[in-house]
Amino acid sequence: MSCINIAFGVTKDWLKHTYVTMCSILSSGKCNNYKFFIMSDILETDFEVDFKPIYSKLVNICPFEYKYIKMDNSEFSGVVHDKRVGISAYYRLKLGSLTDVDKIIYLDSDVIVLDDIYELWEFDIKDYLIGAVEDKYSELMGWRANLEDGDIYINSGVMLMNLKKFREENIEKQLFDKLREEHNDYSDQDAINDICRDKILYLPLKYNLMLTRDDPNAFPKRREEYNIALKSPFILHYAIKPWIIPVEYSEHWKYFNNIIS
Repeated sequence: MSCINIAFGVTKDWLKHTYVTMCSILSSGKCNNYKFFIMSDILETDFEVDFKPIYSKLVNICPFEYKYIKMDNSEFSGVVHDKRVGISAYYRLKLGSLTDVDKIIYLDSDVIVLDDIYELWEFDIKDYLIGAVEDKYSELMGWRANLEDGDIYINSGVMLMNLKKFREENIEKQLFDKLREEHNDYSDQDAINDICRDKILYLPLKYNLMLTRDDPNAFPKRREEYNIALKSPFILHYAIKPWIIPVEYSEHWKYFNNIIS
């Protein structure tokens, strides 16, 4: 079986949440061949000290490889960024140039995986730049990426990325050129939706089930699929953070957090 590459882009304060996400992947899968790419701005020696006690617990669940990638935030000078998520949201846009793999799963660190992530990995995206899930508020946010009415606006918290195609089409440069345009107010997610349009494989909702406050109007055209995903989630994405306030499905996050605590 080929190696399943999985990437995270985080600042120091989010590393502990990344470990919980990793724990959920290793615990929910069938002990596949995993390699984690952890992109952060702290010194590698500091990361290794922080990660060492966690690694001993995670590797007992399932063996895995990992690679730490030290990020230099000065590279993002001039990039407008969404202060709600911080500069680390832009790390993932550089995966094509900072790794030598052709395919990778990117995950936000407020995500919990409840099934074998190999199922997501196996989607064929050779003709696409990314595979991703429609954002819960797609109909309200499409204008931000200059999309046409009815176009799907994806959430970038879970992405299956074709890095080979990213390199061939110079997508990284296109994204950062867009983000550095004068008077630009795009977020990283807006830029992804704009630049990657027409080359996105739209995935079932269960692969990025966004957990916000109850919204009876979410996915009006896919309500049945959404309700099924709520009953049997594959990947939970906590827009409201369970380590701050109790939310629906908090017990899953707490379960995996307790394993490595």
